[in-house]
Amino acid sequence: MSALKRYLTAWSRHHRSGGFGIHSPYAYAFVRNVWRQRLPYYAYEGIHQLLDTIKSGTTREQRREIDLISESEARLLFRLANFFGPLRILQAGAATGVESVAMLEVSHRSHLYLYDPQLEHKPLAVRVLQSQLDRVECYDDLQVALDEMMSAGDCDDALMMALVNMPVGEAVLMRLLDVRCVVVLRNLIRDPDMARLFDVCCRHMAKGQTYTNGKIGILNPNAKLQREDFSLWL
Repeated sequence: MSALKRYLTAWSRHHRSGGFGIHSPYAYAFVRNVWRQRLPYYAYEGIHQLLDTIKSGTTREQRREIDLISESEARLLFRLANFFGPLRILQAGAATGVESVAMLEVSHRSHLYLYDPQLEHKPLAVRVLQSQLDRVECYDDLQVALDEMMSAGDCDDALMMALVNMPVGEAVLMRLLDVRCVVVLRNLIRDPDMARLFDVCCRHMAKGQTYTNGKIGILNPNAKLQREDFSLWL
């Protein structure tokens, strides 16, 4: 979503984010209780402290270069993991590791399959992930990471989630959606390739719902849900 389109649709997105005009009971509950949930969670303080520590040692330009997630998006990732309850999480692109920590905070049983061929050149992400290393498997081949996650147990949409921070092959995303894995794509407004991938995924889904504010996109390919797209405010 372009900056101009985000501006022109601001009111309607904000209105819908309150649940107004949403007829699907599932989507209404998701928007109200997950997307726009304003109650505090136990993990929020740790997320805030982690981000604050990173911000205190970096400039705005450095934070952009390392793809530091916003606090609102980090909280959303925690709420998504809390709502869907994935025991297996695939992540493409380590960024700063904050996203991984936020998602793994939900359950000690969850396991992360992290793909990032440049991980050794991201000392900040490595440091952030130190406390979770016993629950993180690192890969320099996305297909291998996906295969490992898929072979870890039965393919259940309530047990798998994927976070995509960087452009990846369309085939991987299609495979994830076909096994009903919830997929989250970030950096839609910063990276045209990410925005294109989100559009491709939306067109691929025959069932399920998508939610986006133009910056982050969530695809829930639940076969029990009518096909709907929601443009929201975060």
